Amino acid sequence: MKMKKISLVLVLILASFITNDVVVHADDHEHEDEKHEKYKEYKDYKDDDDDDEKYYDDDEEEGETYYFQDAVSEKGTWNIWTRTVAVDKEVLPFTSSQKVTLKVEGTKKELSIFVIPKDGEFFVPGKAVAQALGAKVTFYKESKILAIQDQSNELIYRAGTNVVYDNNVKTPSPAQAFYVNEELYVPISTITNGLGYIVEWQENYQTFVCQPITN
Repeated sequence: MKMKKISLVLVLILASFITNDVVVHADDHEHEDEKHEKYKEYKDYKDDDDDDEKYYDDDEEEGETYYFQDAVSEKGTWNIWTRTVAVDKEVLPFTSSQKVTLKVEGTKKELSIFVIPKDGEFFVPGKAVAQALGAKVTFYKESKILAIQDQSNELIYRAGTNVVYDNNVKTPSPAQAFYVNEELYVPISTITNGLGYIVEWQENYQTFVCQPITN
């Protein structure tokens, strides 16, 4: 009888430890689940805590792309996001990677950024430029996803794709975003236009000037 009682007590103690462990484990991940839940709706999202599971359609490979069979004949402009894939692109004001200044008109915001001309576009560090334009930014390093949001706009980028989720709408970017030097670089037209600005190049001052787009 004593042995039965001892066995029963051991079983109850063991069950208690297992239950507590499950509760703690759930609590530890609750915040992470909430943080990532929003981005799981995007096909090319990969959870930072899951090296295997990817979120994309069964008929698409990882990394969404708009191809040139979907391209339009209009000429691409480096500072205007037409939200199409252009066959031809205009000549850039400069073609070597360099440091330039970015200013936001009507404010005292001034930023030194490294710009990379590539694929007929000017690529800029998305996080720094978005913050200069007053947006909140979250970068998921494992997934290479950049989430940008201001009061009325939201942009979602991922490295290796020419897709931008523009206010939840899957939209073509003029070129693929890429990750270098721990920064996600994106076409300057998409991030400035997407946040309500138009950017102009001032050769004499080696400066990009961002002006609010007025309707």
